[in-house]
Amino acid sequence: MSESGLHITAAELRVMNVLWRLDAGAVRDVQTALAEEGAEPLAYTTVMTLMNQLAAKGVLAVDRSRQPFIYRPAVAREKIQRQRLMQLLTTLFDGQAGELVMRLVEESSLSPADFRRIEQKIADRERSESSAASPPSARPRRKKP
Repeated sequence: MSESGLHITAAELRVMNVLWRLDAGAVRDVQTALAEEGAEPLAYTTVMTLMNQLAAKGVLAVDRSRQPFIYRPAVAREKIQRQRLMQLLTTLFDGQAGELVMRLVEESSLSPADFRRIEQKIADRERSESSAASPPSARPRRKKP
């Protein structure tokens, strides 16, 4: 499964979010959790279809040795977040990460703690890039006796 080739729909992402939270579950567990979120309830067969599609994509692992089948995430949440973010960046912001960040700052309700975390990430990134760009320090060579 290539990271760029993986397509997860919005409905499938809702299922994945539940399974990342639960760690594992049967179709009924996921259906119940989705209903408890207050979103539009989905039929059992709809949830089962979504979970089987995710399994076919390799995003869910299925334990078929028992009834009901138990589904587990086979892909880390961060991988899907990264892939979806890159899709958003490419399709909506023409690959301009700065524009995406500016829009988030302007439109989101970020807390002071969020701003500090963002500032720290920027400072860390600047430090790592400047240390990677600068040549290693010249050390005086020791003469052999």
